Amino acid sequence: MLLTTHCPSRIHHVDTPPPSVTLLDLPPEIRTQIVSYLILSSSAITIHEPRFNRHSPPPLAKTLPRTTGPIPAPAPSTPPPEDIFTVGTTRLALLLTCRLFYHENWKTYYSRNIFFFSLSTLPPFLDAIPSRCRDQIRRLSFRMPYRHRHARIWQMLSTFKRLEELELWLHPPATARHSEWESCAWGVRDCERLRVLRLRREQGEGGTNEDAVLEKDKGVEEGINAFLRERLMERGRDFEGRKCSAMLVALEPRDDMEA
Repeated sequence: MLLTTHCPSRIHHVDTPPPSVTLLDLPPEIRTQIVSYLILSSSAITIHEPRFNRHSPPPLAKTLPRTTGPIPAPAPSTPPPEDIFTVGTTRLALLLTCRLFYHENWKTYYSRNIFFFSLSTLPPFLDAIPSRCRDQIRRLSFRMPYRHRHARIWQMLSTFKRLEELELWLHPPATARHSEWESCAWGVRDCERLRVLRLRREQGEGGTNEDAVLEKDKGVEEGINAFLRERLMERGRDFEGRKCSAMLVALEPRDDMEA
């Protein structure tokens, strides 16, 4: 006697896995929030060389010499330096993997990060980066050189059209010069949108005039920031005045309306 058993149809049904959701499938506002965690740095991004930007020519590739013997095994890779994420290359590389990532987040990368420059890196950076990227930078940290033409430096800093916060690192108190403070006082006038200036002094070996120099730095900083606040208030009053004038002009009766 042949026995048969009933086999439920669901046993032969193969459940299809749910479709995978990628970063590109998320809503734009959620995707940009996730990417911002990866491209924004809590500390200043140090610019070491202009090749950090994709608009600069890539370095030349190196070729191995010809050999007839066995190829030696490569040396074990060394761990990456601790400041690998402060160079800027790694954070910007994420935006270069996808055109959509770049167009959604490139303004965030330049406008919300702090970039640290020295005299050797600022001029090449200005030559390599497009003006649309440079004009998004709002926060800078710069190491002032010793005994250099400060007028030229402030001319380069004024090219950042939306610069709002500037941090200047000065040399140790033993090498302090009055030209440093004087250049800061008139240099900020060319930075039209600057709101805050911070003066930082490198640590020295100590000396009799160290406290006096630090006190002078504090006084100059407070005076410049007071000037910047007053300038901002004046521009606000001018804007409100122009706005009221435009409203009054709009409310004035026209000749054709009177007729």
